[in-house]
Amino acid sequence: MFPQIKTRLLTTLVAVALLIAGLAPTAEAQRRKRRAAIAMPVVKKYPTPQGAPHPRPPRSYDVLNYTIRTRFEESNKTVIGDETVTLKPLAADFKTLVLDAGAMRIESVTLDGSSVQLPWTQPPQKLSITLDRAYQPEDTIAVRIKYRAQPELGIYFVPTNRSSYFGQPRPAQIWSQGEPEENHYWFPCYDFPDDKVTSEQYITTSGNEVAISNGALVETISNDDGTRTFHWKMTQPHGSYLISLVVGDYVKLSDTFKNIPVEYYTYPGTEAAASRAFGKTPQMMAWFSQALNYDYPYNRYAQTVVANFKFGGMENITATTQSDIEILSRTGNQPSTATENLVSHELAHSWFGNLVTCKDWSHAWLNEGFATFMEASFQEHDKGRDAYLAEMMSNETTYFFEDAYQYRRPIVYDRYQQPIDLFDMTLYKKGALILHMLRETVGDELFWKSLNRYLLDNQFRNVVTADLQRAFEQTTGQKLDWFFNQWVYHAGFPELRVRSSYNPATRQLTLNVAQTQTSDAATPEVFRLPVDIELATASGPHTEHIEITQRAQSFTFQLDGRPLMIRFDKGEKILKKLDFPRSRAMLAYQSEHSADRFGRLEALAALASTGGRRVPESLGCYQHPNTTMQQLAAR
Repeated sequence: MFPQIKTRLLTTLVAVALLIAGLAPTAEAQRRKRRAAIAMPVVKKYPTPQGAPHPRPPRSYDVLNYTIRTRFEESNKTVIGDETVTLKPLAADFKTLVLDAGAMRIESVTLDGSSVQLPWTQPPQKLSITLDRAYQPEDTIAVRIKYRAQPELGIYFVPTNRSSYFGQPRPAQIWSQGEPEENHYWFPCYDFPDDKVTSEQYITTSGNEVAISNGALVETISNDDGTRTFHWKMTQPHGSYLISLVVGDYVKLSDTFKNIPVEYYTYPGTEAAASRAFGKTPQMMAWFSQALNYDYPYNRYAQTVVANFKFGGMENITATTQSDIEILSRTGNQPSTATENLVSHELAHSWFGNLVTCKDWSHAWLNEGFATFMEASFQEHDKGRDAYLAEMMSNETTYFFEDAYQYRRPIVYDRYQQPIDLFDMTLYKKGALILHMLRETVGDELFWKSLNRYLLDNQFRNVVTADLQRAFEQTTGQKLDWFFNQWVYHAGFPELRVRSSYNPATRQLTLNVAQTQTSDAATPEVFRLPVDIELATASGPHTEHIEITQRAQSFTFQLDGRPLMIRFDKGEKILKKLDFPRSRAMLAYQSEHSADRFGRLEALAALASTGGRRVPESLGCYQHPNTTMQQLAAR
């Protein structure tokens, strides 16, 4: 699932502005801050999100398959359903089946193939069925439920818009959205991510409409009343929240990756815009398959645009749903980076989220953090390392905004009011940054090998974060408790106060590093931080590696002359806030000689914040809506 881009851009632009404005305060400003801190120490307190703990619910049965037959009364937004749920008990003497179900009107409940009615009740948001006898774990049960629903969530009826944003009428449509727990509003199910099922749908539409769903289209049946029924079947196990449908007047555009059909469904008249936005999908499939050493896992991949969508996109298995505004409203011959990120994000879920699925929402970063990281991975593959770092800087500033102005929480966290509360910037952006730091910690080769092992060990299964850690430890031979403890199970990030001094008599440079973050039950007092320091003297640049393991620590480097540049965290490898004033001469040198573009941009932005020079055109960032350092530094 992808958050709506417009909201994301707004918060990110504000966050970038705040970050750049504070990159390099003047020496006098630093002295004023220190005097104020001495006079009146302030302990920063971070609120945590509201909500109660949500432990994983106990399971008494394992759903094997849903077969769902639907037709619709669009005039009153009604789903007419006929569903068969096939399951096995997980314990002896199983007599009562409780499914999640919204406020639907149940018409009959029977064993499949029988006309004998089973007793049922409807507690709030549930359907409780008393079976005909006690069943055992070796038994397979198939229950058939006929119902009518006017769902408040889960499925949406969108009318025709004859003066649409896109210059031609936008057809009426019906679409579903299940994540996190909304599919039970339109079909009874076990609506939690820790169960994997197969699914089959028979979707009946009017004669001029198509129905798009998961898996393979088995057949299209022309009915005597002029309607058509589309029979879709998904044979590989998946979470119930990934079951979806879209109904409407669509044009299908066809592409391929290897021998896999790749399909784009769009409104008549918008084919060019859809082709432009979706066109890199086969390249993304090729890169993800190569990087992960795990081919795209399914026999088809489709993307369908819908109107009034709640998010940017949703990774419904083999049948991603995309917001039409995000896909069709872009101009120019090439898609924007934001559009590419949306497309690659949802595709990446085919591996992270669909193939390997979080066991409960407290571990949802294993879905969303990975998909956000893979966005940046494709940008790196397509445009180079600087594009990858631009994504990571964007992730960092967006996450900082949430941390500063909303709340702070660990990334694995089971407290919420509604499951959607967890789908925040901590989950997406910090999740991606954690994977970036893990990549830098173990090295590129071992990182991708570890991800391959994680996928192979857990394919078609549900996972928690310990499964990811195990794959990395087994692959790298390293104990990574320290990394996962501070970054995943605790909250926040290091705030570093760095000061340098150089002794010309001994030619020694000393860096004094203090971790100044306010520690509490969630935020560590001390982060363990491997850091590269980029140094330069008149004889040239070199890099020193340090590891910070204490609240306050000093590091001494032997140089051959006065330092012309000291860059802390070369390559932007760690999530942090940095207070490190340097002379204008040192910043000017870094702006010309740092090893990567972001080292140069960091120095230029710091110079600009103290009245320095403007950013040269040649150092401008990629045209990415979240990387506005050039414009801000040049003000």
